[in-house]
Amino acid sequence: ALRCLTGELKKGNAVVHDGKALLHLLARFGLETPEAFGWDTMLAAYLLNPQEKSYRLGALYPDEPEDAAAVCSLAAWQKARVEEDGMTRLMREIEMPLSFVLFRMERVGFAVNADFLRTLEARYTAEIEERREQVIAAAGGRAFNLNSTQQLGEVLFEQLNLPHGKKTSKGYSTSAEVLEGLRFEAPEIIEPLLRYRQLTKLNSTYAEGLLRLVDGSGRGHSTFDQTATATGRISSSEPNLQNIPVRTEEGKE
Repeated sequence: ALRCLTGELKKGNAVVHDGKALLHLLARFGLETPEAFGWDTMLAAYLLNPQEKSYRLGALYPDEPEDAAAVCSLAAWQKARVEEDGMTRLMREIEMPLSFVLFRMERVGFAVNADFLRTLEARYTAEIEERREQVIAAAGGRAFNLNSTQQLGEVLFEQLNLPHGKKTSKGYSTSAEVLEGLRFEAPEIIEPLLRYRQLTKLNSTYAEGLLRLVDGSGRGHSTFDQTATATGRISSSEPNLQNIPVRTEEGKE
């Protein structure tokens, strides 16, 4: 079936929904990928309404369409709307070609220096433990889970009786904003606690996190979504390459 589909796609006039996913499917089976689609109903749906929560076919129809005729009917309606809104060139010359670019970017991936990440991981892990011990010592020496908002809140606002603690039904807030406000009240516990949080985030997301996503050839493969934001910005996930905190020295590393 895929081979027959590939033959149709080569003509460049096939109607698809989420063509990039189809390209990955064809590539996984070692089949030649086309150079263009006739129409991508997912991308057209995004152009017509970039604030939708989902662009699954089921979200565009009352029921998930099960036949090609339904998808072609959707495409015909979309083409008229896109033309009416003056976005035909945007669709055909930018959005659809971009999906092929993103497909190739995802397939190629990016090189990861795994040895360097392992060095960072070891360094972060050692300092995380050091900071954890400092926080516990400043709290009186009794061990508790620093990652538990409830336990941390009780230590800060009940045991140490620090100011500005606001208790809700879920316990005390220990957000970054709250902790920053306590820097000068109790630096001996707040300073190592903030550092602990910074390092655990970096370690889990960018050291351990990236290492988990590296393939056998030493490369990572992010997914780039062109329908995720209302502004038209591309989003990146697994891993997210857009949130690396490069303003800090550790983030730059």
